[in-house]
Formats: sequence, structure tokens, C-alpha cells
Amino acid sequence: MILKNYREYLINADYDIKKAIVKLGKLENQFCIACDSKNRFIGTLTDGDIRRGLLKNYNLNDKIRKFCNKKSATIKNFNLDKKITEILEKKQIKFIPVLNKSNQVLGIHYFSDPLKNNLIENIMVIMAGGLGKRLRPYTKKIPKPLLPINGKPIIERIILTAKKQGIMNFVISINYLGNKIRKYLGDGSKFGIKIDYIKEDKPLGTAGSLYFIDNIKQPVIVTNADIISNINYKEMLNYHLKLKSYITVGAISNFEKNHYGKIIFKNNLISKIEEKKEKKTYINAGIYILNPKFKTYFKKKKFFHMTDFIDKSISLNKRVCLFPIHENWDDYGIKEKYQKKINDN
Repeated sequence: MILKNYREYLINADYDIKKAIVKLGKLENQFCIACDSKNRFIGTLTDGDIRRGLLKNYNLNDKIRKFCNKKSATIKNFNLDKKITEILEKKQIKFIPVLNKSNQVLGIHYFSDPLKNNLIENIMVIMAGGLGKRLRPYTKKIPKPLLPINGKPIIERIILTAKKQGIMNFVISINYLGNKIRKYLGDGSKFGIKIDYIKEDKPLGTAGSLYFIDNIKQPVIVTNADIISNINYKEMLNYHLKLKSYITVGAISNFEKNHYGKIIFKNNLISKIEEKKEKKTYINAGIYILNPKFKTYFKKKKFFHMTDFIDKSISLNKRVCLFPIHENWDDYGIKEKYQKKINDN
């Protein structure tokens, strides 16, 4: 079909990528067409293009033209249905910009398959068994996952975000005040989803309770119960499968400021003093995808942190891949962060 509102998908290629991220979050079909000031085609931009750029150490202040795909397919005629079908099958793409002779964008062909099932079969495990010690006194009588953000519990926000993307099956690992979580969420039917529970008799770390999940046939999505993010789970799953990853770790970029000049020297002779620089690093975002056979390295009722599992997998030469998260991401397991949020409202 031809998108009638195609102009909403156009964005100036000289804007920084942060503007594109905001725009992509608002568009129903998550892609943009990067153009110059005269609407001449520069390239296409998707969520995947942004992540690939971040993995190349591009900066969020860099221009869209640096991130976009300049080799994406285009077409010069609205009516070449046969050719459009051929391009679709060959390139396995969902949209094609239509250009005039001057390469200005005239429209966008979008391929919508109403018979395609948009549901994600993979289960999501929410690790909600922690004691919430860092959030005392808030968690003295309320489990951390039920703490409200703008009037709605953290765990409900996690579930509704995942459901919106097609995830319908959840497993929630509970321990401390777990009966309150179970009472609030129930079997998930009031949210139009299915929820099963794992009850920890004792704390098993951030991964130990995963041992009790049965009949795993697909990669498993795992998230901490204090993380709220607009991450694209489907994109993360595709990324995991494409890279044949054993564990995929969601990661947030972080900039470390070096407050001192770096001295370059050899044999005690200084050759150069570099100016203070910001160093880009990535931090663990608390969101993971695991290979269906992950239980091989788990033991029943054995305390096991996710970081231990990751280290174990790396030591065994398993593929452990980083998935950069550029969407909104907030960790409300930190008292200062939670206090600031409730004070701002």
C-alpha cells in the first residue's frame, strides 16, 4: 500500500540522531526516510541502523546521514507492482521510497501483511524476587516491582510495554512479599496475557530461579523487575538469532569523563600529553536473551547471578553479544532515582 501520510516519515539528514530516535518512537511503522533540505533522498533509517552505528562508536550527537542506509532500495514509479514485489522478495524489506528524476521523495510503498502473526512466541521472565534493600524504607511493606511510577506499578509497566510488542506469555520469579505480586497480577487474564510464577523458597540470585522453567523451545527474554524501557524486543530477538548468540546482553552507553591529561611516554621520555577526553563505555541494562539450552549450566536451588552465568559462558567460548539500547531506559532499583521520580510528580 502507499502511505498517505508519507511526509511524516521524512527527516532532515543533517539533524542529530537523537531527533530521529524521538521520531521513530512516535511513528507506527518504525522507519524514517533521510532527506536533504530539498527532500532529495539520502537514505533510510531503522532501529537496526542506529544500533549498528552505536556499535561502530558513532555518537548520539552525530548526524543522521552518518547512520542511515544509503544503499537501500528505491523505485522511480508508483505503478510498477511486479518490480516492487521482486524487490520485496529479494531484499526482504517492508518499505520502498518512491523518487522522481531529481531523487526527491514522492511517496512510500509499505508492505503490510494482514495475515502475518505479530505475536512473539518467546516467553519473558521477570526477575521479581529481590529484597529491594537499596529502596528501603519504600520496600518495607511493598515489594519493589509494585512500587508505583506515575500511579502504576513498575512491573505492570514492564508487562504492558512487552504486550504492546506482541509478548503474551510471562513467567515471574517471586520471593520477598511475592504473594502481593501474585495477588495484584493474578494469572494475567485482566491484562489479556498469561502469567506463571516461580516461587523461590530462598534467594537464588539474579538468575538461579531460571532453572525451574520447563519446556523451553525458543530463546528466553529475561528482565529485571526494576527496569522500565521502550526497548524493541523484536529487534533484540532478531539480533540475537542473526548473530547466533548464546546470550545477548542489553547495554546502555555511558560516557566516562577523564579529568586528567594522559601522558604518552617511552623510556621515561614524554612524547605527548593528550587533552582530557570522554570515553564511551557500555553498562549492563538488566535485559537479556538466552539460548533455549541455557539450563545446561544451572543447578536446582543453586544461588546463581546472571553475571556469573555470563562469565561462565564466556569462559566456555559461548557467543555473548552486546545489544546497544538507545531507547528510554530507567533503573528504579536505586533509591535516589526513585525518590527523584516521585518528587518530580
